[in-house]
Amino acid sequence: MSSMTAPAPIIKAVQVPLTQDAAYALFVHKMGSWWPLGTRSISAHQGNGPALGLHVEGKNGGEIAEIAPDGSRHIWGTFLDCDEPASVSIAFHMGQPKEAASHLVVSFLALGESETRVKLHHSGWESYGELAQMMRNGYDAAWDEIFGSAFVGACDPS
Repeated sequence: MSSMTAPAPIIKAVQVPLTQDAAYALFVHKMGSWWPLGTRSISAHQGNGPALGLHVEGKNGGEIAEIAPDGSRHIWGTFLDCDEPASVSIAFHMGQPKEAASHLVVSFLALGESETRVKLHHSGWESYGELAQMMRNGYDAAWDEIFGSAFVGACDPS
């Protein structure tokens, strides 16, 4: 890559009406229940319809795999560090080669008995080379839908 500056990390933070344990479990172990697969999946982007689901192995070395309509699997990333319920670190490469993974860290801070601050920090855009800024811009909007809307909506206990 040239001497251009790497794009800034994407940082999003939300406060949800869940315990720290519940927020972590929802984000990691129940990811397939809230992720908007109809709009934010490899299958959807390829025009093959929404993915059938996600297979999430929420443990160190575990993978996030999209199950495509034809039953094939698309690996989105690998869990690097699962520090349940405080944080999770993922080598994230949805739709890109594993070597082009960016770095996603999501932390969970208890704010009381039933409130948690969830912070998403997505960095490592330089792994995309000349496409770094474009990829960062696309993910900035995508995380608003995925994290700010779908995840937050799934956190409503009512």
